[in-house]
Amino acid sequence: MYKLFLKVLIGLSLLFGLSACQTDEVSVVTPVLPTRTPTMAVQDEEINGTPEPPEIEVVQPTQIVPEDEDPAGFEAFACGEAFCQVPWLGWLERPIGEGGTRTIDYTYPYASTGDGTLDPHFGVEFPNKFGTPVQAAHDGEVIFTGWDHMTKIGPYLGFYGNVVILSHPRLLNDEQDVFTLYAHLSEIKVWVGDQVKTGQVIGEVGATGAAIGQHLHFETRLDSNDYDHTVNPVLWFAPLVEPDHQSMAMLAGLIIDPLGNPVTEVPLTLQKLSSTGEVEAKYYLQTYYPINNNSSSFLGENFVMPDLPPGNYRLSFITDYMYEISFRLEPGSLGFITFQQPPSIND
Repeated sequence: MYKLFLKVLIGLSLLFGLSACQTDEVSVVTPVLPTRTPTMAVQDEEINGTPEPPEIEVVQPTQIVPEDEDPAGFEAFACGEAFCQVPWLGWLERPIGEGGTRTIDYTYPYASTGDGTLDPHFGVEFPNKFGTPVQAAHDGEVIFTGWDHMTKIGPYLGFYGNVVILSHPRLLNDEQDVFTLYAHLSEIKVWVGDQVKTGQVIGEVGATGAAIGQHLHFETRLDSNDYDHTVNPVLWFAPLVEPDHQSMAMLAGLIIDPLGNPVTEVPLTLQKLSSTGEVEAKYYLQTYYPINNNSSSFLGENFVMPDLPPGNYRLSFITDYMYEISFRLEPGSLGFITFQQPPSIND
């Protein structure tokens, strides 16, 4: 079933002409244009003094496709709706094992600048105490270990401190090479040329290099072991399973302007809703910072949110007007939102 998953995935990539990086012309997913209905999903009030926008269809929750009807799962992303979701298995295991913090830091996600206070981020962070074991995310070969003060593998020498890089040949679609990077380590436990297994301890969490506090910085690089070939690691993991055995869910999406260009650094507010519509929790994120940050080759997203409790949600954002999209995330799934901003009334 896993092989079939990957074959369907690459087929969809070819079908939609997906690219590993955003371009001026986006054909990643056919945009679901808003249609006029009696129901509003756009706030009634005027924004910045502009006229009220046309009425926009409220997005209804889309049920997840059962695995026995869609063994590969990924075909459900072609559901033709603004919100689709599939069971999500991922390709990699979390690089922190049981007993450590396996959740991904929300405050400095991939392709963000930490509200403009930090450099664009090319990986994700796993905050953990000093000495926490770091594990290989997949079977692979060690191709780099040690301090990066003599070899430039990031934006500048010494950026990662103690770092390990693993090569995973043909991991994606049995064709594309993947590289995983584990940085700011306090100790390294492998050597170049070692063959490692998934879950094998390869180092320990530290704060070497340009780290701010002790944590593991983790990257995925596609096709080339190069800083400019990073992609969002979140999409390579399955959603976490909580200690009470409840599977979490993940959300990704693509928001584009009327010309089909991905919108950049747009603040998004995600609200988890109770069964009666009350707000139970809020999450804040942004669409990707545009420079040298790449969408995945299989989704073409410009935002991702990891490890969300399943349930009802509302995503809101402003691009000239304020839009709201309502949907339901099922356990163990990846939900995907596609939205194109309609042309301005004055255009």
